[in-house]
Amino acid sequence: MSLFRRREPPLPKAAVCFALPFRTRRAADWLRNLGGCRPIGVLSDDCGDVAWQCAAEQADLLLLETDFTEGVEDKDVSARCDIAVEVRRKLPDCRVYLVCEDGHPEKLAALEKAVELKLIDGYCIGGLTARQAEIWLAETARAMNERTEP
Repeated sequence: MSLFRRREPPLPKAAVCFALPFRTRRAADWLRNLGGCRPIGVLSDDCGDVAWQCAAEQADLLLLETDFTEGVEDKDVSARCDIAVEVRRKLPDCRVYLVCEDGHPEKLAALEKAVELKLIDGYCIGGLTARQAEIWLAETARAMNERTEP
């Protein structure tokens, strides 16, 4: 028996910013119940506010919801990529994923280009499933462990 307990790796801090505050709170609660992270709800989706709160909380992962509704350009792919760039300027190792609504195949090229340019780490179209969230959390935890290992 050892007097020293094996230290478990820290759980990723997952910042969540959805289109509406109640959806953000619901998504953060869902992640908390799913486990594998410490979720943080970012209730403002202003670029500066999101970047500031992610930096203040030292987020390891950011989930951003897009909104493809006609005329809602501040929540589209390019606006969300602007937030991702600003967050990564403050937290270079933060992984950023977009949660996109289904039914907009014309947005696929922009999403693929954002991943190709490494503006975001990935995206899902339709509802975020527990399996997809677990994959993203595992990728984040793996990246965190790689940063801390000598």
